[in-house]
Order: sequence, then structure tokens, then C-alpha cells
Amino acid sequence: MIYMLLTYLLVPWWWLAKRLQRRDRIERILLVQTAKIGDMLCATPVILALRQHYPDAELTVLHAPVTGKIIAGLNEVDHCIAIRSDSWRGLAGKWRLARLIAAGRYDLAVNLSPSLPLLCGLIWAGVPRTLSIMPTKVGRTLAALRCCIDLTEQHRPGELVLATKQRLLQQQGIAMGLRKKMAIAVSGEAVCDRLGVTRDHSAIGLAISSANKLKELGEDLLSALVTRLLQDYPGQVVLIGGPEDGPSATAVVDRVQGGERVINAAGAFQLDELPALMQRLKLFIGVDSGLTYLADTFDVPLVSVVGPMDFREQRPMGGHAKFVVKKPACYPCVFIFDTPYSCKTGDRACIRNAAVGDILMSAKEALDD
Repeated sequence: MIYMLLTYLLVPWWWLAKRLQRRDRIERILLVQTAKIGDMLCATPVILALRQHYPDAELTVLHAPVTGKIIAGLNEVDHCIAIRSDSWRGLAGKWRLARLIAAGRYDLAVNLSPSLPLLCGLIWAGVPRTLSIMPTKVGRTLAALRCCIDLTEQHRPGELVLATKQRLLQQQGIAMGLRKKMAIAVSGEAVCDRLGVTRDHSAIGLAISSANKLKELGEDLLSALVTRLLQDYPGQVVLIGGPEDGPSATAVVDRVQGGERVINAAGAFQLDELPALMQRLKLFIGVDSGLTYLADTFDVPLVSVVGPMDFREQRPMGGHAKFVVKKPACYPCVFIFDTPYSCKTGDRACIRNAAVGDILMSAKEALDD
């Protein structure tokens, strides 16, 4: 409530700043997306749309440090500002955020992360025109601040969040497609060769984990799945994840027969090196996580074990994407703007009920398309 009151006290200054800075032409644009890998990949259609509509404007992206390699090498992006979410804690942090935004002298800000700190920062910075999506449920504080934002679009329950973004940009006369894009590091090919990943598109990639542990498959299901993949397919199985997934990947390799065809790639790739691996895969299997959206970006046939996520709101959009969806009584419990990190029932039935046979059936469908 204190931030809302402070915002209202700043209204005269805010209104004057917007009037003084407003120009006829849009020369500097700020895109705000501070969520994780999958969300940033799903924000790249917005980047492409802004570049298409404003070809001469300078485009800056405010993002979480973990997503920097997705956008740093894109021709459509001129500047990247990495910012940690803990940096805007408290009144002083929000004021620093506002000063950072104000220093860019942006003509247009497009906000895809509708949190209170970011909305306060954009309003206090006096950006001449601000567009923002709004969460599915808007509390009293955000509702009170909404009048200080030029254009908003609220996400509807069960709606694809990309559709929400499309409607928001349409208010500014900007057309948006669904194609995703990310930077590609040439060093990824060397990593693939060093690991021995074949170039004949016979390998199957398998994501080890997820940033949200509520969604991960677990070592038992992973081990059973790898065993069946080795039986049913002649190629390699590549275990993909970050350095923190190394112990789980090692445990899976130790539990399966025919481990010589299993490649433990946990921690081997930088984020922008992973496209080289994805482009060598025959199939990718994962949960609702950044790796799955990365595979989708490069149109790899994939199976997504949806788990607790309401996949109507965000999902891979490629023509070769298939989904394993189990719906216990508590499904869904994870939404695009409401993400728990622990299971309310304690049994993760949405994951536990996903059998190896279900995943392999979806894999066959993905490969047959």
C-alpha cells in the first residue's frame, strides 16, 4: 500500500515527466521480461514484433541474468540489462530500479513481468508510454496502479499467454507472430563433437530436471525411460541439464543397462550452445521447463510431460510437439502467474501417474508427424 500512496504522490511529477519526454517518433524501446528461460524464449516473439514494427528504434531488454545468453546475440536486440530480483527489494531498491529505467530515456516500455516492483519502477521512471500485461488475478494494489499505465491487457484464465501478448501489442498497432528465436554460439558444435553426439539425427535428448522441482520426473522414472529408449531405439540417449543435475544424471547412467549409448551432458553446455545439440536430435523429451521450450524453438520433435502446469496457458507451439497430461483431482495447480514450488497433496500424482508407456506412445506420435 505504501508504494501505491507514493505513486499517487508522485503523479504530478510523473505526468510532467511523461509530457516532457514524449516524442513523435519511437526511438528507444525497453522490453521487460525478468522470468526464467522458458518465459524469455516465449518473449522473443515480442522482440521480433517490436523490431519489425520499429526497425530503426534502439531496443533494450531488461532481463534476469540466467536468460542473457538467449538474447545477447540476437540482431534484433541492441542492449541487454541483467538485473537480479533481489536488487529491487525495499523502497531504496525500487527507487534504484526507477532511476535505472529513467536513465535510458525510453519512449516506449513493454512490460511482460507484471510484478509490483517492476510496475512501480516503470511508473516512477516517467516513461512516456508504457504497455503491460496484467496477471490473471489483479489485487487491490495492482488495480490501483493500473490507472498509471497507458495500456494494459489482463491475462484470461486458461488462455495462452502469447495471445495476451498479441492483444497488448495490437493496442499499439503492432502485429505479433508466434515464432521464437534465440542466439546460437558456434562453440556448441565443438561441445557436441567432444561428447560424441552423432550427426545422423538418431540421438534422443532427455531433460534431467527443472528449475521448479515440482515438475521434475525423478530418477526412478528417468531410469525406466532410458532403459526403454535404449531397447526401442538404436541411437544415443543424451541426458541434458545444468551442473547441478550432474549427480542425478550419473545415478541414471549407473542404473541402466547399455550405458555406453548414454551420454551424460549435464553441465557440458552453455545455454547458447544448446541449439547445436538440439539440431542433432531426433527427439526431445522433457517437462514444462526452459529446455523443452528451447527444443521447440528449433522445431525438434518433442514430448512434454506437462505435470502440474495448465498447458493451455503456456506450451510448446511446434507442429511436432506432443503432450503427456495426467489430471488428478488437484490438476492443474501451476499457472503462468501463480506458480507453487511444492505439491499440496504431497504425492505429485500428475507426474507419478505418467507411465513410461504413455511417454513412448507420445514419442512415436511426434516422430510420425
